[in-house]
Amino acid sequence: MSSAYEAIYQFWNTAILRTGIKLGIFEFLEENPSCTAEKVTDFLNSDPRFTDSFLEACVVLGFLDKEANCYKNSKDTSKTLISGKTEYLGDLALHITNYWSTWGKLDQLILEGRTELPFENGFVDAPTYWKDYMQGQHNRAESGQIDNLIKSTDLTGRKTLIDIGGGMGSYSIPLCKVYPDLQVCLLDAKEPLELARQLVIEQELGDRVLLKEGNFHTAELEADYDVALISGVVCVTSEENNRKIFSRAFEILRPGGLVIVQDFMQIGENQQKHFLDTMMDMYLKIAFSPGAGDFTGEEIVSWLKDAGFKNHQQTLLPTQLNIITAEKL
Repeated sequence: MSSAYEAIYQFWNTAILRTGIKLGIFEFLEENPSCTAEKVTDFLNSDPRFTDSFLEACVVLGFLDKEANCYKNSKDTSKTLISGKTEYLGDLALHITNYWSTWGKLDQLILEGRTELPFENGFVDAPTYWKDYMQGQHNRAESGQIDNLIKSTDLTGRKTLIDIGGGMGSYSIPLCKVYPDLQVCLLDAKEPLELARQLVIEQELGDRVLLKEGNFHTAELEADYDVALISGVVCVTSEENNRKIFSRAFEILRPGGLVIVQDFMQIGENQQKHFLDTMMDMYLKIAFSPGAGDFTGEEIVSWLKDAGFKNHQQTLLPTQLNIITAEKL
């Protein structure tokens, strides 16, 4: 089968996944395994024939298993599409598929060289977009990236960390649990900080995590941080802005301070990673900023060097996010 033929139908698969999440079908079947189509129809109050077709589509795609006339979640669905589980990816799936209409205009966006957010074309409203975005990044963190960050860095003896554009604190809050003497300043906009506040309360870290609303370029910050964590920020903006971020990070770190850049970036190479990096590069440009991209590790290192950082180390991780560290000597 040709690559073109396979690609023609792939958006159907994505629509089935998004629909199952939005309608709560996977959650319902987790609580009520081995349901008939009639029971699912009653739960949804939906059209029986449409529901039958949808459930069969979920089976052929591997989201559901069917025994006799009853449906249940597949093993993978139970692991990745049920909220509250460690490897849950439902919010991330909603965030990525919120760009449905944006991808549908890709030809126009390429010609114009511009970004279009989902709430700008009316696919979802702004609050929904930002909630799905932040929760989706949290899914990514909890499904393994937190462990990768902890294993790949050593913050022993370091007392203060600033999490720049840290969102819900998906990484800096777990770092507080690993390093009991660490104090964190979580800097971001109002909306993600509201979600971060819930996590801070849940983890009983109110005395160690300061939530600071503001823009990193203009916020008043003391030059007394041991660590600057820059996660998921570099890929969504331009080289010019990243250079400014690194320069400010250098200014607010103490001598001997450590910068950690964790992001989509091209470090190492294999066929699967090359595919993901290439597709991610296109997505970042239409989804965040025309100047955004899946930059190479060498590009990011050069920007860090120009900002004054030394002792750069690139770490290839088993996930798509990689890590670069450097020091202010």
